[in-house]
Amino acid sequence: ALGANAVRLYHSMGTGSEQDHGGFLDRAQALQLNVMPGMHSNEPDLCPGFDCFDAWYNATSQGFKQGFLQGGEWHPAVAAVILMNEPDFYENDPQCVPSGAWCRVKGVLSALDGFL
Repeated sequence: ALGANAVRLYHSMGTGSEQDHGGFLDRAQALQLNVMPGMHSNEPDLCPGFDCFDAWYNATSQGFKQGFLQGGEWHPAVAAVILMNEPDFYENDPQCVPSGAWCRVKGVLSALDGFL
């Protein structure tokens, strides 16, 4: 036994995630395994002008329909949600003009707003 108590998942909510996750989350809960699902964030086109509100709002709403919601609350196996994977990549996007942290900051803040 490795003694693991958590698993971090990629692309669990958002583009390309259409299956129900309830069974996996139920099994993780039975094993006392914390789950940290990640939002799909590898397509800058999801965030026109680095505004990610709509994409994250829709992804979260869809995730609730796919097992992440249980009894009106987050499934108990979910310990944390990875809001965005490597947001610093936004700074290298050709649409980030002038280049700088503003693209990443706007993307992350608008994603958080949509998620909440």
